[in-house]
Amino acid sequence: MSKFDKIRAAVEGEELDEIAVSVWWHFPGRDLNARDLCEMQLEFQRRFDPDLMKVCPSGGYPSIAFGAEIEYYGSPTGAPRTKVPRIRSAEDWGALEELDVQDGVLGEMVRAVECIGRGLEGRVPFIQTVFSPLTICLKIGDGRLLGDLRSEPDGVEEALEVISRTMAEFARANMDAGASGLFFATQMATLDRLTEDEYRRFGVRYDLPVLRAVRSRAFINVVHIHGENIMFDLIAESYPADALNWHDQRTPPSLADASERFPGALLGGIDERNTLVKGTTDDVEAMVKDAVKDVSGRRLILAPGCVIPLAAPPSNLDAVIRTARSYKDWR
Repeated sequence: MSKFDKIRAAVEGEELDEIAVSVWWHFPGRDLNARDLCEMQLEFQRRFDPDLMKVCPSGGYPSIAFGAEIEYYGSPTGAPRTKVPRIRSAEDWGALEELDVQDGVLGEMVRAVECIGRGLEGRVPFIQTVFSPLTICLKIGDGRLLGDLRSEPDGVEEALEVISRTMAEFARANMDAGASGLFFATQMATLDRLTEDEYRRFGVRYDLPVLRAVRSRAFINVVHIHGENIMFDLIAESYPADALNWHDQRTPPSLADASERFPGALLGGIDERNTLVKGTTDDVEAMVKDAVKDVSGRRLILAPGCVIPLAAPPSNLDAVIRTARSYKDWR
């Protein structure tokens, strides 16, 4: 069975002899240049052989695109942070302009996808990471977003409209370049930051055009819901997603509960912060088996709740893959 067939079967809920797997981590310092990112993604694929590749550009690429500066600071996951924000006053939201997605850092990310596609030669589905418009506002806003969103909502919505149009075009460009779909990441669909009504107005309204821009062309679109106290049902009911990914080992719903609330595939089951970093290979094997049993082996793509820390031993990633692929022997 090809990797495309395995992912399709997982989304459709078919019984499989092997459980599909997607694992990923960042490549700090080599994730903003098309050639470097391509080389690192292909090297990772050769080493671990996941069934679905998540392309991992720098989490700061949209920040750079919209005029902020980032820095790497030794994060356990290799993620950057904003060094110089783009938004320094409420008036700055209305000054953002729509971008040419073939230029600058956005163009580099599109060219990375082209390169990855050539390297994979149609053997592995791969999805480009695209951040939600509101998440991009968070990244470029230097802590201003929530306050301005409530006191100067019209200005924030101007920015969201510009960013949404740009990211919809960026999504289309990645599909043209050969991507199999999107890994659409929102860091704002959490009750720790917004109410559901606020997220419907400032999140859903501007997220949907990005996802709809590629819906008819995507092999698989994954929505990642970052954080705790997440608005799982709102996303599950509102978004045109084939699969959902969230920190299922840290925050509700559990995989078993989510399987009753969302009809597509679930990316999860891997505790990337603790077991994958600190556990033995036996611990990892037990973790995988527990996750698979929680959903009776159906509609599951084994995956971390978010990016895997760089300190995770490669042997533990191997254990995830090995256990998933021996499912027929232990189910």
